[in-house]
Amino acid sequence: MSTPGTRTEPLVRWHANPGTLDHPMSPFTLTRAEVRELDKRAIDGFGVPGVVLMENAGRGCADVLARLNPERRPTVILCGPGNNGGDGFVIARHLDNRGWPVTVHVFARHNRTAGDADVNFDILYTSGIHFTQYRPDYFDQPHRDLFVKQAFAEPGWVVDALFGTGLSRPLAPPFDWLVGAVNDSGFPVLAIDIPSGLDCDTGEPLGPTVRAAHTATFVAPKRGFLNPAAADWTGQVHVVDIGAPRVLIDEYRARPG
Repeated sequence: MSTPGTRTEPLVRWHANPGTLDHPMSPFTLTRAEVRELDKRAIDGFGVPGVVLMENAGRGCADVLARLNPERRPTVILCGPGNNGGDGFVIARHLDNRGWPVTVHVFARHNRTAGDADVNFDILYTSGIHFTQYRPDYFDQPHRDLFVKQAFAEPGWVVDALFGTGLSRPLAPPFDWLVGAVNDSGFPVLAIDIPSGLDCDTGEPLGPTVRAAHTATFVAPKRGFLNPAAADWTGQVHVVDIGAPRVLIDEYRARPG
């Protein structure tokens, strides 16, 4: 269905070669398990609400895209069923707040699981930001044709907020087709946290994978980004601060490996 609907520098740039990290603190990486653990400890141990972390993440990604797209070309945001999609809803709101031309395509069932992503979907809906929602289990050729017609009608940027670091298996239909459509579009892509389909720990594609021009990753580069081959999928990596306490982050920075 279709329903109408600044802060200081938050990022550093990190390339495939970790020696090019331009940041006063020492570089470090996070595995899939560490990402999950760090988020949980920030929420449960330090009392930072998950919705606050999501807000900071999405706003930081919107700042990255604003720098990458000074021409303010239209932006298409693809949102998956989990928290990566929730980040996409926040990005859409902050771009819309700047008067940016933005449309959102949601690939999730209507009965979303209550949580931080659901909160931000409700805000997106109430704000009147245009979105189209598709059921992944009922995404046949007419829906695919409609998506291509709407998403790629006008040259611009694509934001990949489909799947994040928790993905550990190849993308199932229709997401495998969707990734191919994005890659074939020729549009520059900003991946959120990690390109959908890329393994967080190895930097190898699990199957069909989004080929991004830029990746806005949270807290630190992911362990798999050390794999030189990962750069073909991540493009240039930008590290975004999500507001997790420094004392917590420094603990992971000090870990070996």
